[in-house]
Amino acid sequence: MKIIAYIDKVLQIIYDYIIIISGSIVTILIMTGAFMRYILKTDFYGSEEIILIFGYWLYFIGSISASRSKTHLNADMVSIFTQNPRIISIKEIIKDLLSLAICCVAIKWCYDYWSWTIALKPRTSVHKIPYYFQQFPMCLAFFMWGFYLIRDCVTSFLDLKNIDTKVSIEIFKGRNA
Repeated sequence: MKIIAYIDKVLQIIYDYIIIISGSIVTILIMTGAFMRYILKTDFYGSEEIILIFGYWLYFIGSISASRSKTHLNADMVSIFTQNPRIISIKEIIKDLLSLAICCVAIKWCYDYWSWTIALKPRTSVHKIPYYFQQFPMCLAFFMWGFYLIRDCVTSFLDLKNIDTKVSIEIFKGRNA
């Protein structure tokens, strides 16, 4: 387990660097484009292509980081209506399994899209950058989302098992009191 925790920590450091670097590049490119257009009265031709690539990396690596830390937006209404840990745990299992099923479909679509793009070899119109540079972070994000969802499913099942064990111990203690 220590090796998995170490790999996870290293991956988060890599995500953080990619997010910082790509966010900085997007900011610098937008500011440079605005400076060139409004101050120098010239155009930064093709800047949108470069911004789009780094924007994809920023967005999708950010989503990986959110999946890892379970900080995606959610609308958890069950915990408002009940404090029963077993019901909340079952809800978590259902949520994680549904999310994993959706993620598997998204991974399949990404694979199909990636394969189609590789076969066609499309490029951006100005700088002739292959499209797969901007599509790779999307595929990586769904793959890593699936990895973290598997982790979440296992954790949810273990949490339910621990709740059931605690209830069994409490019932046993109650009978022997």
